[in-house]
Amino acid sequence: MSEELSDFTSFSEGIAQGIAELGWTKPMAVQARVIPIMRTGRDLIVQAVTGSGKTGAFGLPIVELLDPDLKAVQALILAPTRELAGQIAKELKLMGTHVGIDTIAIYGGTAYGPQLEALDRGVQVIAGTPGRVLDHLGNGRMKLDKLKVMIFDEADELLSLGFWPDMKEVKTYLPPKRLTGLFSATMPERVLSLSRQFLDEPEFISLTEGGMRSPEEIEHYHYIVSAQEKDAVLARILEFEDPESAIIFCNTRDDVRFVTGYLKRRGVDADMIQGDMSQAAREQVMKRIKSGDLRYLVATDVAARGIDISDLSHVIAYAAPDSPESYLHRTGRTGRAGKKGTAISLVSGRDIGNFQYIQNANRMKIPERPIPTESDVRERIAQRYEVRLEHAVRHLTDRERELAEQRFLPVVEHLMESDEGRRELAAIVYDALTETKPKPAASAGAEADAGADPEEESGNVANTEAPQRHSGGPRRGRRRGPRR
Repeated sequence: MSEELSDFTSFSEGIAQGIAELGWTKPMAVQARVIPIMRTGRDLIVQAVTGSGKTGAFGLPIVELLDPDLKAVQALILAPTRELAGQIAKELKLMGTHVGIDTIAIYGGTAYGPQLEALDRGVQVIAGTPGRVLDHLGNGRMKLDKLKVMIFDEADELLSLGFWPDMKEVKTYLPPKRLTGLFSATMPERVLSLSRQFLDEPEFISLTEGGMRSPEEIEHYHYIVSAQEKDAVLARILEFEDPESAIIFCNTRDDVRFVTGYLKRRGVDADMIQGDMSQAAREQVMKRIKSGDLRYLVATDVAARGIDISDLSHVIAYAAPDSPESYLHRTGRTGRAGKKGTAISLVSGRDIGNFQYIQNANRMKIPERPIPTESDVRERIAQRYEVRLEHAVRHLTDRERELAEQRFLPVVEHLMESDEGRRELAAIVYDALTETKPKPAASAGAEADAGADPEEESGNVANTEAPQRHSGGPRRGRRRGPRR
């Protein structure tokens, strides 16, 4: 095991000057552990949260390793968002400016000109989002034959936003010999699956409480929520998490009816199974969810007995179960057939003690996550649509892009001048980036109530072909596009 870095004195004068300009006086924990390993050239997986200093952990070894006289891309850092890519590029630029290492951020939504100029002059470090990076690679504007270092930052978010197909395509441009690092705040199995695709016998480093945990078939976590807000929070979590498919467990039939009705009124593709349904109606609902035509199934533990859905990605407990055994039975419905799953529990005040007992009895610690705010949800949905938009236009040639700008930019500018025009433009974008439209027909459950790759191993990351519908829209088949 490499010794930890105690100070920055081992760096050259030029790099030390950049470190001083960044205001760093001593290595942070992640930097102290990661820098010595990267200096050996060994691949590594690092579990560290945002704000821990990980940009310096991979950035300083990068500027130290690269050749300033070689005017070619030598380091590529993939990030899930434009903001993060820009932040990384800003810090790397300061680290390398006094030793002749140039850095640029490359992402969509900005002009091509400065990016093309940087590539033409031979920029050495690129921090970017996978979509725009692939755009430049596909058009031959960017070459990676001289690449020495490949970094995936916030790998869990890269996968959550649907970038896996892009990352897999980027791999086809990479040279076989390189140093690769993967940084992630969480370490679900799908992130480790990604590491197996890109890394060679990596060293594991964890800077999180409890150390590096072994991968599990099912990722467990919970939210603390008041009973009065539980329905609204459930809908918000579905939008934020964007499950591929899920069973939502309730403890009573009344809750099953209420949750199903609430989700349907919000346009969410949900149906239910409950004890007083006819067998024909029950079978119709089961046929829909097994075929991928139904996204969310709401049920009680009793009504869900005998249900076997091998592709179920999520199990969500609207209320904590009555016993530790029930928790295991519920969560065991995901993570089947060699795939990975996610178990989410909504815990209200009166359930907290029972939920703690369930954890103790099952000898497991289920971490708590903060409830996503409405702002968080809007930002996440926007990020997913940006990913899909990049997919949708990547096939266009430069000439086609130029013609599109000439013909349609005036139309867009005109629509943006009024509130009604902006609403129409939003509807146009939604229509263009969704696969199907909501079906008007009532579902069987409603009638009854009235009467190896990471995506292969986890089932949570999608392939890339067609764009997806809104999380609330019904589905006519398994998802085949980047997640919103």
